[in-house]
Amino acid sequence: MQFKDIIGQGHLKQQLISQVREGHVPHAQMFLGQLGYGGLPIALAYAQFLNCANPQPDDSCGECPSCLKMQKLAHPDLHFSFPFPSVEKRKTSTESITEWREVLNQSPYLSLHRWMVKFNAENKQPNIPITECHDVMRRLSFKAYEQGYKIMLIWLPEFLGKEGNTLLKILEEPPAQTVFLLVAENIETVLNTIISRTQIIKVSPINQQELADALVEKQQLQPEEAYRIAGLANGDYIEAQDLINHAAAEHAGLFEQWMGALLSRNNDPMAYVKWSDTFGALGRESQKTFMLYALHMLREVLYLQVYNRPSEVLTGSEKSVVSEMSAKFDQEKMARFADWLNEAYYHIERNASGKMLMLDLSIRVSKLVKVLVKV
Repeated sequence: MQFKDIIGQGHLKQQLISQVREGHVPHAQMFLGQLGYGGLPIALAYAQFLNCANPQPDDSCGECPSCLKMQKLAHPDLHFSFPFPSVEKRKTSTESITEWREVLNQSPYLSLHRWMVKFNAENKQPNIPITECHDVMRRLSFKAYEQGYKIMLIWLPEFLGKEGNTLLKILEEPPAQTVFLLVAENIETVLNTIISRTQIIKVSPINQQELADALVEKQQLQPEEAYRIAGLANGDYIEAQDLINHAAAEHAGLFEQWMGALLSRNNDPMAYVKWSDTFGALGRESQKTFMLYALHMLREVLYLQVYNRPSEVLTGSEKSVVSEMSAKFDQEKMARFADWLNEAYYHIERNASGKMLMLDLSIRVSKLVKVLVKV
């Protein structure tokens, strides 16, 4: 993986390159941000640059023996640790390295869902067990096979329970020429003892135009549609792919139906029940992308209220929906609505009933706009 293969993140790339050139390589760094922002690709490109035999001004050479091995994810001094489903009889990441290489070769912008699908275990809880922690220490106890750094890349340290404290000593005082690269998206669930021993590198959302350009190149979208999807995804390449796969246009129609029921003067509770049935029939990933679409529409309402005109990314029917919502929601109500959508997204990720979540959410939102439901 080279820096040139990463979507956007120009400032962060230069920051990491400068670290290496100035000889200030921290022994433990945590790349923090939504997975779709590119934390894992950045860590992979940084690892390759660290051990490149002929580094260029802005990237690794991509041609030396070290780079070629890194690109195949087969460098003997590049080690991985990641969560895997507890139902598997495997005890360490090493036992799943073949699957890991396969999914990363498809795309280094890896979601936890896509990783679990590899094991046919989408609804199972992954973790990083104590056996994996012991194996991490074992692997790092050996001398480097080649000149350069030994690198331990830990993907999603959120899944390190209290067993992760086993790694504290080696994380704080690793062997010479050893670097830890952690990729996390939810710092609230990472052990504080691990956070305190790492340098946090925040990975920001991808610039909308840069994300749109990538969608044109990689997904063969038309520029206008790519820019629209990039806006919906809010700088997240994984979410952009999900939106493409789950038909953003379909979400627009469903959202219009939902708002029609919520903002109607008929005040019919059965409309909410019917809508929640429709939502519950969607797949989990489609439910998640619908929530993202709904959040996008709230941002469009705010845009209309601030600039007194709809944004250019909206279709004709979306402009009508946004206009109707603008008359019902002030900024305080929109903030509460957004909090509820984010909360619902969180619970959907954890296999809550989409049908029950949407019924509860519909009732709360109807009360928020003073269309009270009698139940």
